Parts: sequence; C-alpha cells; structure tokens
Amino acid sequence: MTSIERETGEIFKNPDFLIIGGGEIGSKASQLIEKTPTLKKLGFHTPKRTVLAEGFFNDFFQKSGLGANLRDVSANADTETVVKNSSFSSEQLETLQTICRSYGDKPLVIRSSAKGDARGTGTYKSVFVDNNITDFNQGLKQVLASYFSPDAIAFRKDAATGEGFGVLIEPIIGHDFEGEIAPILSGFGYTSTSRGECHLTIVPGLGCAVESRDGERITKSQIDKYNGILSDYIDDAQYENGNVARRNVALFRTNEFVCIRDAYRAKVFHPYEKEIIDSTIEYHDDIKIVFDNLNLNPVFSAMKKMERAFKKPQYFEWAMTAENGKPVFWIIQIADVDKKLDLVDFENSGEVIFTGHTVTGNGVKEASKIVVCYYPDDVGQLDKFNKENKDYILIYSGNLTCSVWKKEKLLNYRNFSNASVLLEIQRSTHSENPLSHFDGQLDMTGKFFGVLYNDPKIPSGKYLEKIYFNVHQGNFKIIVSENQNKIVIYNQEDINTKTNG
Repeated sequence: MTSIERETGEIFKNPDFLIIGGGEIGSKASQLIEKTPTLKKLGFHTPKRTVLAEGFFNDFFQKSGLGANLRDVSANADTETVVKNSSFSSEQLETLQTICRSYGDKPLVIRSSAKGDARGTGTYKSVFVDNNITDFNQGLKQVLASYFSPDAIAFRKDAATGEGFGVLIEPIIGHDFEGEIAPILSGFGYTSTSRGECHLTIVPGLGCAVESRDGERITKSQIDKYNGILSDYIDDAQYENGNVARRNVALFRTNEFVCIRDAYRAKVFHPYEKEIIDSTIEYHDDIKIVFDNLNLNPVFSAMKKMERAFKKPQYFEWAMTAENGKPVFWIIQIADVDKKLDLVDFENSGEVIFTGHTVTGNGVKEASKIVVCYYPDDVGQLDKFNKENKDYILIYSGNLTCSVWKKEKLLNYRNFSNASVLLEIQRSTHSENPLSHFDGQLDMTGKFFGVLYNDPKIPSGKYLEKIYFNVHQGNFKIIVSENQNKIVIYNQEDINTKTNG
C-alpha cells in the first residue's frame, strides 16, 4: 500500500489512528496504518496518531482564495506566504482544538505525509510545537505551506511521486529532561540493503534520520562482538589505539563530554523556546541503568522478522524511551525499500581525481562538468547554473546544509535539482552542527552521493575549500557501489577549468 484515498469526509477511527477528512492521506500515513498492527506484534510501540486528509483543507484553500482544493492551487512565489498567513474556519479551528486536547499536555510533532514520500525525505516540513492551539495552528500552516515550496515542486517532478498531501499529528516521543523533551536514543535503520546486513544508526536525543548524519551506524555483526551490549560497543569504539576516536560522533562523547557517562550532547525540543535546540541531556539514574544494560540483539531480531512479514526490506525511523526499567522502541515511520543487487566493479577508467565514502547509489554515470560550491555567496551562482545545465557533478561544503553561517540550511534541493552526482566536503564542525544528508531525496531521484575524503584537491592541485565557485569541464566517469561504500570519479581526458569568482 502506498496511499489511501478516502472519498468521504467521515471520520475514520481505530485504536491507533484517527483520520479526519476525505481524499489522499499520503504514503507515510498509509504505510503506518497498514503496518502498525504487525509492528506491535513484533514488540515495537507506536503512538496514537491523528491524520488530516487532503480534503480537510478544502475550506482553508477556498477561504484563502487559492483554489477549490490543494491540487487546484497554482503555486507561485507568494503561495507559501499566503498559506502561512491565511486562517482556518471556525469549524476547522474547533476540530484542531479537540485534537490538541486529545493529547493532554504532551508537546506535538506535525509531520507531512505526501504521496510517494513514505520515507520522509526532508522535502516537506515537520514541526515540533507546544500543545496549545496558537502554536499548533501556526505549525500546521507551516507544514501545509511546505507542499508549495520550490524544493517540493522540483522534487515531485524529478521523483515522479504524483500529487497529494496529508498531515500526521502525534505526541513527541521522549522524556522530560529538566524542561527539555527528547528520547534517550533515536535514529533510523534498514532491515537489509544492497550491502546485505541490517543496521541501525543511533544518536542521543532527537534527530537522526533526515536531519542528521551525526549518528553511529552499527551493524548486526559489529554489535555481536559485544553480545549486543551498546555500552560495551561505545567503550571500545570511542577510542582508537588509546586515543580519542577521530570520528566526531555524539554517541561517543568525543567532544567536551568524553568520559562523562551520563551526559550527552543532543538535540532536544524546548517548549519555551518553541524549537529544537542543541543541549546537554543528563540521564536520570533509572534511565542510565537502562542505557548501560541496553542489548540491541532483540531489536535486530525483530528487524529480520519485520522484513519477512512485509516481504520487502524496510527503512524505518525510531526512538527509544524507558518504562519500568526496560527499553521501549517506538516506530516513527516506515517504508518499503527496493534496493537493486550491487554488481558494480571498479575499473581503470582514467585518472582518479576524487574518492569518497558514505555513498548512496549503485552503478556508473558520466558527466562533462564538475561544479564547486563552497561559500554561501556561491549558492546564487549555483542556482543559476542549475537552471541552465543538467547531469553535472556538484561538490559542496557541508557547512551549506547546517547552521554554521545561518540557522536555516543554505543549500536546498531546487539549487541542485539537475545535478546527477553530489560530493560533500565534510567539515570538522559536524559534531556540533549535524548536517542534512538529503536522505531519500537522492534515492528517489536517482542521484549519486558521497562524502569526500579529507583535503580533496581539484586537478590543478588547489584545495577545494580555498577556491570560490568554479566550473570544471572535461570527460568524467563516476562509479558508485553501496556494497563497497565507495565512490570514484575518474578524469578521462585533460581538464579545462573555468573560474567564476
């Protein structure tokens, strides 16, 4: 099941879901509705969820003068602003108020659920809000407005997802750490991939998955060496040859909190500041006991059963809390994965000019241009270049997707929608400023991705971070293998460089 169409506006209700409105509810909500009963049988927990179907918003669009319904809206430069500044009808506001009350005093997360976007690619907005009608109202309009953003429009076109949109509402899964809300751990996982093994990516607090690549990726075979005990894995892995690990991973506490076993730098929701912030969470004694004794083997076992039950590999996002001295794993979202068998062979295809890791994609591509975008002022030039060119390689600084220069990321999908390969220059600031890794946006649009190894140079010998916006022309071949976690870019002829800065 990829989506659920409901033609009537009647309220649909079961023990796990309340659906309000008719029409499309989106793939994320559809997958959860279909799979929640099985997930619960496998031992996972799921929160009570409310879904606002596409038809719920018809009156809103008519009242705002944008159209008869979501698909009738003609998106332009002002559409997002109009949606954010428009008002729900009194009847709709009464429904929204009832939804807020149904969750007591728990802060809420409002998630997009677009057609064809079950994984949650970061294309559409998710908003964390305190549980009051004012914040909820504004947050809901932000999520709805994201459907009409230039990034979302470009993504739907490239990924051919189709049109349609619903909204998911659920409580934030977590504990109260002195007024800040966060789970003990969270992350994402694959029940299997073209690399074969199932694995989990783990980070303390909120925000692995779409928002961060700051988590630690752990496979079943890696944790087996420690009999499944996460704390033993951490104690061993956070040091290399007696020194603090070179990797800046939040789970290892390799910054100022190294050796402090119960304090972790993490992302949390701060109700009073009304946003996700970086903070230090200190686990309560009862939580610390659960964490120190956490055995991941039962989770990996359940992941195998999950794949068998759904007859396809699964991508899922999760959060962990503690109840009665035991870990509780919650499923935040889930999606089928269609990974092709990796049969890629690396070959002698010319001069190797770049290599990378943490890859997305399998296969071979060719390109005639490499674009380097390092500084914030370069993004405008990239946007112009992207409109006039296709199938190029983009090399960019990871700082453009985090908050080093600005609170909002500077590099968005629309800026590179015509690129076929993305290579990131990873910065040392990752541990404090986790980067967006574009997640399923690249999978669904067939783009290759990799993180360059340290100190990459362009063919002229200059370090990439020392140059401004550049376009390099030549004959390039790109070979990518997820199985080998490797991307190689070959130069098949002499390179000519054009500098635009």
